[in-house]
Amino acid sequence: MVVIAATLAVGLAVLVALTRRRRPNGWVGHGLRFLAILVSQAMAVFAVVLVANNTYDFYNNWDDLLGGGGSGEVPAVAAGTLVPPDGSQGRVVTVTVRAPGAKGPGGERLPVLVWLPKQYGQPQFKKVRFPVVMMLPGQPSTPQGVFSGFEFGKEAAAAIDSGRAKPFVAVLPPLMIDPPRDTECTNVPNGPQAETWLYQDVRTAVINKLRVDRDGAHWSTMGWSTGGFCAAKLLLRHPTLFGAAISVGGYFTAETDSTTGDLFGGNAQLRKENSPSWLIKQNGARQTNLLVVTSTADRDSWHGAPYADTAKFVAQNKGTPGVSTILLTSGGHNFGTYRPTLPAAFGWLKQIGSLG
Repeated sequence: MVVIAATLAVGLAVLVALTRRRRPNGWVGHGLRFLAILVSQAMAVFAVVLVANNTYDFYNNWDDLLGGGGSGEVPAVAAGTLVPPDGSQGRVVTVTVRAPGAKGPGGERLPVLVWLPKQYGQPQFKKVRFPVVMMLPGQPSTPQGVFSGFEFGKEAAAAIDSGRAKPFVAVLPPLMIDPPRDTECTNVPNGPQAETWLYQDVRTAVINKLRVDRDGAHWSTMGWSTGGFCAAKLLLRHPTLFGAAISVGGYFTAETDSTTGDLFGGNAQLRKENSPSWLIKQNGARQTNLLVVTSTADRDSWHGAPYADTAKFVAQNKGTPGVSTILLTSGGHNFGTYRPTLPAAFGWLKQIGSLG
């Protein structure tokens, strides 16, 4: 995108130079000046879109932006450059996991990003099974995008080094197991089984391949935007497999739009059963370790139309056992707003005992 922006800028400069130096008259002159105006407007719009994309991590390349990727191919996760090579922020590896019900060659095995703290390889921890935080990206986004955007390795390592958190393993699976469809972490009737992929396939693969705790009380979900919705849903639908959830800039009612298609087969009850706002009402007095992190200035999470419903969720769950909030009063829907809340989020996980 940067290359094309530069190309447009050069083109605009050439057009402006031509119109200023020669000032041709007639239809040629008017045409050049009109073209220069069009290109300048396009550049202005493009610059805004580029800044927004870099801030929110909506699209990673032109193929994503133009609706490509429909073949089902999933790019390999580039894990090597996400943390410094000196090991001070741990290391990142990948685990491949078969995706159930997904079509296309990329739906066979998908790369799952795994962050290991530096303690994982230290002799004194060689018999320790580490608690797990499953970190879920937004939509559309990637595990490496959310890892970089939140500076996850840096923040997690600092929290552990300071004693705010106990050493843990972070698992970052992709949400889009049937690209380009947005499944909202749902087991779609006669479609991709995205929920099973997360709570069963990814979880089982990580337990089998890494030295992690098997107890669901020491597995937490944490997610950004759509991932925040999914994190809350996984906790509420599978309380024996996950002990806590953190929703960062998320929402709490299942969405359907042109990117999701019909996720619930027209079944209104199934849609309710996939909405955290409905699920939490079924808990009764049962403890629900859920942390809601949001900003009142974030229209995509707090009060935006037509779906954002965090304000309503927070209001309805004041006093609900285990539900906590970090409520910011400024900052929009971007990593910069929410990155500073990670230390407190890790501290909350330690406080409730989810990190062991």
